[in-house]
Amino acid sequence: MLTCPFHVVAAKKERGDLLTIWLSLLLVANIVVVFLYLVLALSPFVKHGLPFPGLSLWTLYLFSVLGAFNAVCASFLLLWKKWAFFGLCGSAAAALVLNSYSGVGLIAFEGLAGVVITFLVLRPKWNLFDNF
Repeated sequence: MLTCPFHVVAAKKERGDLLTIWLSLLLVANIVVVFLYLVLALSPFVKHGLPFPGLSLWTLYLFSVLGAFNAVCASFLLLWKKWAFFGLCGSAAAALVLNSYSGVGLIAFEGLAGVVITFLVLRPKWNLFDNF
């Protein structure tokens, strides 16, 4: 049997347990966040003043949109797309600005921790991701 020397077999992409667990957790957590922000936005608390004084109704809706975008990015990271990581970075920057505007203090930087952890978990497999 003859084999073609030009036939290259593509290496199988293996995500690994840590990366799979982290991206799945990221996906589920952001879906839960979207649900919680929408419940809070539609709750009677909004009529009587929010439990968080700096948050207005439009910020709750914007946080839910950012959470939905993060869930989409986590899904595409599971599909090996590099652009999704940069989407998470942009979303974290937008959340930092929105949290700072809302006056939550140092908790505003908490969203950046997720991006740093995601970067550290993705870094060993970065060359396996598709550009776009």
